[in-house]
Amino acid sequence: MNGIFHSGVFTWLGLYLSQRYGFNETQIGLTLLGYGIPGVLFGPVIGKFADRWGRNRILPIGFTVAAIAPLVLIFNVPPIGATLAATALSLGYDLTQPLLAGIVTNLNAERAGQTMGLNVFTLFIGFGTGGFIFGEVLRFGFTPALSIFGGVMLFAAIASILLFRSEVVKSKPPTVTGGS
Repeated sequence: MNGIFHSGVFTWLGLYLSQRYGFNETQIGLTLLGYGIPGVLFGPVIGKFADRWGRNRILPIGFTVAAIAPLVLIFNVPPIGATLAATALSLGYDLTQPLLAGIVTNLNAERAGQTMGLNVFTLFIGFGTGGFIFGEVLRFGFTPALSIFGGVMLFAAIASILLFRSEVVKSKPPTVTGGS
């Protein structure tokens, strides 16, 4: 579902930028560059936050950020606002997808490679499906498509609060210091 959402919006973001702002290919490319920045800059920090505070706090934040980003694009924000929304969309992905992948790999520790392969397979199926679904909803315009996709992520944020509320962060074993 996460792949469907993010791919659905991202696949059509170039068309949105072209139609809404009259962006050319270079401007679209530079705006979409913002999609990759959070993963590079914040990936390690997000991992440390998840280790410290747990998925039950990070996932709802990520889904909420991912819900707000397309909803911002509904409004006539200045071009920098669209660039920041694209960057926020990426941040929402970075706050959710690695943690969801971690859940999948915990399903069967003896077959971590197979479970990760299944995870990646479903993620890429979601990427293709998301672009298709968003394109179909886009027949009614960007506002309905962005509203639906933002609403789905808002639902995911609420669901993640309910589904992960009992999860606790595993404490790290005490470190052993040297001595005689």
